[in-house]
Amino acid sequence: MDDLLRIRVADADCGAAASLLAWLRAEDELRGRVELEAAPPQPGSPGTRADVLTVAVGTGSAVSGLTSALIAWVRRRGGETVVRVTRADGSSIELRATAVHGLEPDGVAELVREVGRSLADRPGPAALPDGDE
Repeated sequence: MDDLLRIRVADADCGAAASLLAWLRAEDELRGRVELEAAPPQPGSPGTRADVLTVAVGTGSAVSGLTSALIAWVRRRGGETVVRVTRADGSSIELRATAVHGLEPDGVAELVREVGRSLADRPGPAALPDGDE
């Protein structure tokens, strides 16, 4: 049975979620598993639109594909892009473009492992960049 992950994208560019949707759908492991759910702007965030993607994952390859693709997409973004991935149990992780954009290859590899572990519900907390540069 697949687990459903919700990915909320907050970005001044209201097309960010559509961009992420196309990016994720290009991944073989995620084809047919990703849908877009429009959401109203978050309270207190004038001009910022939040959109939600839902991703059905169940296999290790789907989680791995999602993790790698998500981090690659976030790294390409600039400014204030924030992506929050929430699991069915309510736990979540957050990635900020300002925190991952400048990571060196070793840092990216470690981030992929930590996020993948977190999304796959394996023991151990994800040590994510906090956005402070």
